[in-house]
Amino acid sequence: MEDRAPWRNISVNPIVIPGMITDEEAQYYEYIGALYEGHGEAIELGSWLGKSTRHIIRGLHKSSNFANKTLHVFDDFVWRSSWMDAYAAKDLCPPNHADFRPIFEQFVREILSDLTVKRGQLADYDGNEHLPRIEWDGRPIEIMYIDCGRTTEVNEGWFEIFSPSFIPDMTLLIMQDWRTHRERPRLAYNQTLWFTMAHPEMELVHELQHGGIATFLYRGKQA
Repeated sequence: MEDRAPWRNISVNPIVIPGMITDEEAQYYEYIGALYEGHGEAIELGSWLGKSTRHIIRGLHKSSNFANKTLHVFDDFVWRSSWMDAYAAKDLCPPNHADFRPIFEQFVREILSDLTVKRGQLADYDGNEHLPRIEWDGRPIEIMYIDCGRTTEVNEGWFEIFSPSFIPDMTLLIMQDWRTHRERPRLAYNQTLWFTMAHPEMELVHELQHGGIATFLYRGKQA
């Protein structure tokens, strides 16, 4: 949360895509990906229209260890008009509960070869009840960018699926909504702090000043 944090010096070219990330979050994505060592896979949970995805890929491309790899992108791709309409132009917004994956793929068409995209859900939520649960094949995971919800239910969902593949003292878990628990008045669905307090094997290492991101190093199961 310091002004001199190393990512604050990175110059980022704007990406003209509707999105919900701050300028500092874009800097951070392009900074942290450059540290990728190739010991496990890279995963993004919750891509929305792809603005974060493109910044993430920019960062990963700075690492030679990402050569011949792809970013595994998971989303339920269910449009929720009640809040998504506010972040996109009216002529772009599909009907409520529509599948917006084609819109995402249009916005990321230049980097589609760098992505492995799958549709699924972590927990039943507002129009995704018909989708299968996300699955993972067990390959080790080095870095996860997590922007898929704030509740304990959804966070325990991804943790249950992916944590058996985490690498102790290496896997980075970048929770895009973690700092929402600091908002006042406190909202009932901002449960990110409760989730991480229940997992002492996650050690806080970075917290951004402008935005919701906090990054945790997975230390492994506690004795």
